[in-house]
Formats: sequence, C-alpha cells, structure tokens
Amino acid sequence: METMTLADVYQGLTAPFSPALIELKPGAVTKDKTKALALAYADARAYEDRLDTVIGPDNWEVEYRPLPGGTGLICRLTILGRVREDVGEAPAEDANTFTSAAAQSFKRACAKFGLGRYLYHLPQTWVPYDETKRQIIDAPRVVAQLYKMARLAA
Repeated sequence: METMTLADVYQGLTAPFSPALIELKPGAVTKDKTKALALAYADARAYEDRLDTVIGPDNWEVEYRPLPGGTGLICRLTILGRVREDVGEAPAEDANTFTSAAAQSFKRACAKFGLGRYLYHLPQTWVPYDETKRQIIDAPRVVAQLYKMARLAA
C-alpha cells in the first residue's frame, strides 16, 4: 500500500466546511450596539471529523502541554507523521479555561495544516446584532452571505 502524504490529502483538508457547521460570534460592536463584525468559526469537532474523514482516525494525534502562567495550552498536532504546534489561551475567570484553550490551540494547529484557515480570510462585514442576546441576528443567512462574498461553494 502506498504511503499517504500531506500533498495527497491537502485539498480534502483545506476544503471549506459546510455552512451548517459555521457559527458566528460578534467582534467589534457599533456604538449604538445594533451591528457587529461577524467572526466565523467552527467547533473543534468539525476539525476532528474532517481529520477522521480525510486521513483516517489512525493517522493523526494530538497532545497538549500547559503554557507558563496557567491559562493557556500548547497543542502539538501530528498528521501523517508531520507536526505543527500552536497555542490557545483563555481568561482565568472563564469557567472552561482549559477547554477553551484546548479548542483554540487545536484549531490554530489545524490551521497550520490548512484546515479552517479560510475562516481567517472571510470578508469582514457589519451585520445586525442583538445586544440583549449578545449574538448576531439570523446567523445562517449571514454565513451564506459570507460564503457567497468569498466565492465559496455552499
């Protein structure tokens, strides 16, 4: 059996996630708090599923080490024998400090392999924001709009 390389699977790893997997969080908010910058992200499980599907569950592994100071982690991600690392941090007052830091560091390490990297390059756009709920209004429509603006297949 021929050995799989990153070049062999790069297209599959870097393909955009289904818009249904994309969530939005507000970035900057206007002074009147009616609009926010839409920041797109996917849950870490979407990245895990992509790795399992494209390269198989036996061909990747992850490990974490704490950053000095106690509020961050370094994720060491190995895919097909190649290693990339990145950090994730969360505020100490976050009830899920290490869960948040682990997800952030994992997704950042994945981006070094191309997974989800396109999310960092989606157009920045101001969208309707509900200050009471602290969320973007009609997120699925906004995600579809971002994908269309970026000329990504939805």
